[in-house]
Amino acid sequence: MSKQRKKKPPQPIRVETTPTASSLFWLTSLLQGTQLFLAGTLILARYFVPAESAPDGDTLTFALGWFLVTILYAASFVTDRSRSFRLDLFDCAVWLLVAGQVLSTLVMIGFGEGQQRAALNMMWEWVALGCSFSLIRRLIATSALRGTLIVGFITTVVVLSVYGIWQHHWMYDQLSKEYLATRQQYDATRSPEAQQKLLSMGVPAHALHGSGRELFERRLLDSSEPLGMFALANTFAGLLTVGFLLSFAVTIDCFFRKSVFSSSLWNQWKPGVFLLSTMVIGYCLILTKSRTAWVGLIGGLVSLGLLKLLQSRQSTTADPQRWKKQLVKWGGLATILCIGFLLLATLSGGFDRAVLTEAPKSLQYRIEYWTATWDVIKENPIWGTGPGNFRSHYLKFKLPGSSEEIADPHNFILDVWANAGLIAFAGLLLILCLACYRWLIKPLPDLNAAEQQAPLTGNLFSQSQLALLSGFGLSFALLWGMQLFLFSVDESILWLFCLGWLVLFFILNTSANLSVADPDANASILPLAFGAAFISLCIHLSGAGGIAMPAITQTWLLLLALAFPIITRPAIPDASSVDQANPSSSQTEAPIHLRAIPLSACLILTFFFIWSSFAPTIQRKSLVLQAEQSLMRGSSVRNAQRYFSQASQVDSISPGPWQALAEIEFREGEQNRSAFERGVELKEAAIQRDPMNPLHYFDLGRQWEQQYQASHQQDDLTAALESFQRAVAGYPNNSLYRAEFAKALSEAGKSAESQHEARRAIELDEANRRGQHVDKYLNEDMVSRMKEIINATPSNQN
Repeated sequence: MSKQRKKKPPQPIRVETTPTASSLFWLTSLLQGTQLFLAGTLILARYFVPAESAPDGDTLTFALGWFLVTILYAASFVTDRSRSFRLDLFDCAVWLLVAGQVLSTLVMIGFGEGQQRAALNMMWEWVALGCSFSLIRRLIATSALRGTLIVGFITTVVVLSVYGIWQHHWMYDQLSKEYLATRQQYDATRSPEAQQKLLSMGVPAHALHGSGRELFERRLLDSSEPLGMFALANTFAGLLTVGFLLSFAVTIDCFFRKSVFSSSLWNQWKPGVFLLSTMVIGYCLILTKSRTAWVGLIGGLVSLGLLKLLQSRQSTTADPQRWKKQLVKWGGLATILCIGFLLLATLSGGFDRAVLTEAPKSLQYRIEYWTATWDVIKENPIWGTGPGNFRSHYLKFKLPGSSEEIADPHNFILDVWANAGLIAFAGLLLILCLACYRWLIKPLPDLNAAEQQAPLTGNLFSQSQLALLSGFGLSFALLWGMQLFLFSVDESILWLFCLGWLVLFFILNTSANLSVADPDANASILPLAFGAAFISLCIHLSGAGGIAMPAITQTWLLLLALAFPIITRPAIPDASSVDQANPSSSQTEAPIHLRAIPLSACLILTFFFIWSSFAPTIQRKSLVLQAEQSLMRGSSVRNAQRYFSQASQVDSISPGPWQALAEIEFREGEQNRSAFERGVELKEAAIQRDPMNPLHYFDLGRQWEQQYQASHQQDDLTAALESFQRAVAGYPNNSLYRAEFAKALSEAGKSAESQHEARRAIELDEANRRGQHVDKYLNEDMVSRMKEIINATPSNQN
């Protein structure tokens, strides 16, 4: 070969468009737009549904949506043969985390050691989250689409912040007055109408009476923390932290980009729009009084400064003086922001004496949670408890005097390990290691030149941006449809959200139209803000629950997806979401039947999801709702039984319908022995579907004891003792369980054992009183009864 030929530059490979490819061009474009449309709908809608309701199946609609997007994405490989798909290390790490959740669920189901319905629902949620991560990295891969998504996310957080501020200043007062009036009516009449009104106000069924009522009223009447659309202020605070850092980064970009100095008056006011949004989010975050979120925000601001310094040092290695100036500039800015945040928190009343004085107690609680969680992990370190089943296992190891019967360990690392075992734990560590490497070792954004010079958003939306934005708008219609079947949301508030969101989005989008005239394209701190927000959320999740809540996990993965997109060359005009085709792929193009394999796999996966979780859960919820409404209206109990029975058939692994049927039979069993026995059978069926939950055994023991008081049959008392014993074994540090067990043992004439249980009940009650856990106090009658048992002699027991 001659030198001249060696030096000849490589020629691009000619790709001839086949008639089939040409005829399917419109179909590929349609599939791409539909994927972006659905992605926008699903991302936004998650933040308007309680994140804590996922194990109950309230958010399975979003999982179904992501499976549909996955099907469309796989179908595009059949219509466009120039496309290719490869997983990178981030994809593998996330899917290793998801694989751990799946294997843990399958092992738990195989051994029958937990609540299968909750585990299956959470398993499919994790699979959907894995799909969303891989898809977002490829669908929203250009700066224009990422800019639209960022502005949409910030808009959502601002709207929820305004709602949270309204909750703090007005809603709680109105709700407290309405609750007290309704509660007074219910206590006086015990009417079904008053009970239904309490339930419609969000009062849990277990909070209508007893200690549950006292705890609920303490939280309602003494709380003022904004919740947004979530059930916990800590969960909401995690979202606010991320929104604050992203909004702050855009604000800084607006202030320091050269378009600010334009003669246009609007250009000079643009930074103020995002500054106001940042302040609104910050104020709402202060009102949550979430210490973990505050620490996370300060850590995020410090991380943002450090990442910027690392970037500046890498780009100014030849000029140490300039790097030192950057150190002073960004270090001083981070310090001023942290001090300013604390001052604002103090002046607004969010940072008061209670926040400081309660901090050691809060830390003590978390140490108790983590200590018991470690015992849970040691019991099953390889496979974990199964998603959604942590609480039942935790109660076995809950420390004496510990505060809450928590549903998660309040630490995302322990949470993943305890729920899904070593495989998921390894996936989580790999994600964290990859993120640290990319942000700390390679701090400069790994973008091509075209991506660096693209504006955040533009005056005119492209077709892909319009598809994504249309999805944002449709999310409110989806929420309206969901609330008819799954949860109750005030429609007026929902449509106010929609109107406010659309207006605010277009204002923020116009304000974010940054100029590209700045020669220093790396001046933007927005790419670094993804890392800072990710670190901030990790800090928050180190002391708060949320990594198993799909809305929080979606945010966590969304930051990674936006920071490390799969940047590719579009295969078709305005095809922002299409992967880059390998130049040599046309020579080795895969046959059509091989390209159809991913589509077939996605269809099969979606079928199993609908068959195992989505369809039975939706049908069961609908039937249970009809049954509860029938009971509240005072209709025939038989109608409610029929609905509950149908629910138990359509969702055979859910314990809820069996529990409801058992309660109906137990109410009739006070005068009817056969009804009581049917209730026992139904209760045992519920236990079979949730065998690790000690509350089931305790309830059954109480029913047997009440039946013994009426029948005086020794078999009834023996059955009560067996149930109480299993309840105590599953929750050994529960004072009430011990006390009821002691009473039953005393009635059976087992004085030594009853005295032991009574002493232990008193010890646990004293520990609860020292910790001021009011909802766990034994009442005075029970304490007196325990003391009688302790002081009794063997002859007194006969």
